[in-house]
Amino acid sequence: MGVDASTQRMVIDRFEGGISPYWVRFAVGYGGIECAPETVFFSLKGARAGELSDAEINDHRHHRREDFPWTPPLGMEVRARFSHPAGKLLGTAGFGFWNAPYDWEGGIRVPPNWVWFFYASPPSDLSLTPGEPGNGWKAAMLNGGKGMGPLMGLVDLVTRMPLTSKIFLGLAYRTLSMGDRLLDIDMTGWHTYSIHWREEVALFQVDGKEVYRVANPPRFPLGFVAWMDNNCASLTPKGGLEFSRLAVPYCQWLEIDCIIIASGGK
Repeated sequence: MGVDASTQRMVIDRFEGGISPYWVRFAVGYGGIECAPETVFFSLKGARAGELSDAEINDHRHHRREDFPWTPPLGMEVRARFSHPAGKLLGTAGFGFWNAPYDWEGGIRVPPNWVWFFYASPPSDLSLTPGEPGNGWKAAMLNGGKGMGPLMGLVDLVTRMPLTSKIFLGLAYRTLSMGDRLLDIDMTGWHTYSIHWREEVALFQVDGKEVYRVANPPRFPLGFVAWMDNNCASLTPKGGLEFSRLAVPYCQWLEIDCIIIASGGK
């Protein structure tokens, strides 16, 4: 593990000696974090419907949002694989940068912002791009803004109020900077996932090949997170956002053997 402790400008972790003290470890319910030689596993086994199970590491839980560690320009590289393919893996999982905008019940405390690789299983039904499926393994970006002004009001309308979804989703697509792209890869194989987060654009790569490019990502501090949980979220027919927690009757996991984050690019 290597960390530029003075400025938090670089993190290199290959988990040779387990999980570094740099990371905040969090596990609840039937979530577990385990180390093998030079890898870390985030697992769920026997999670109960209606009860949160989560396993994650992050570098933001001990910071105020304005002090989150990472801003553009930067590069991220994560080498990872999953136990099950898309559709068989349950809940949500992934890795990348966000501002931890939700409370324990799914309420929005601040406008959501993220630049990450994100998985959601059925019956989750969310899409940030017209025509994209509402679940699956994706590259995704949402720039919801920084303050609690009119933009936050739009986010709240889109995600919580019982209003006609076609009208307000159309407004959101035109007003908010956001997008996602389904990844056509085998999640169970080892892949190297990269994000080049710049002020004007976020570029996503898998195994060195560009898979998605999206303009106007967030420009303010976000924190890194890698996780697996049993959450589920879907837009209701009236345009609200419905949260639930899924049962996970078998063992599933996310395995990571390398995380590199470097300001200015890797």
